[in-house]
Amino acid sequence: MNKDEALIDLCKTLLQDPRVTEQDGWQKLVLVGEVAEGELGMRGYSYDVQGNCKLVAPKASNLEKLRQLHAVMTAENPNGRGWLKCMIRISRAGEIGADFEYNDVNRWSHTPDNYKERIKEYAAMPV
Repeated sequence: MNKDEALIDLCKTLLQDPRVTEQDGWQKLVLVGEVAEGELGMRGYSYDVQGNCKLVAPKASNLEKLRQLHAVMTAENPNGRGWLKCMIRISRAGEIGADFEYNDVNRWSHTPDNYKERIKEYAAMPV
């Protein structure tokens, strides 16, 4: 499996997860994943046509696909270095966007001071 196949596999799994797609009329999903020393995590937002936002997180059992993407990309990287975080964007129309952060562990981090800004930032992002 290559990184493109692993990314598509992760996105398909996320789209089948009712915790991620439960918002009626969702149009865009933005999820940030982390893989660090045996720990997995992913959370983000679902946006509807009006821009209403709902916090979402996949079931823990679906995070194995995140680990798999990380492993495949680490193996394909010439220096064997894995990313710290990834941002996956999925549109209802089937478009996928992905960004990977290798250096800044705080990129895309949410705090009580910035979460409202993050919600607006993610809503404005193209898929």
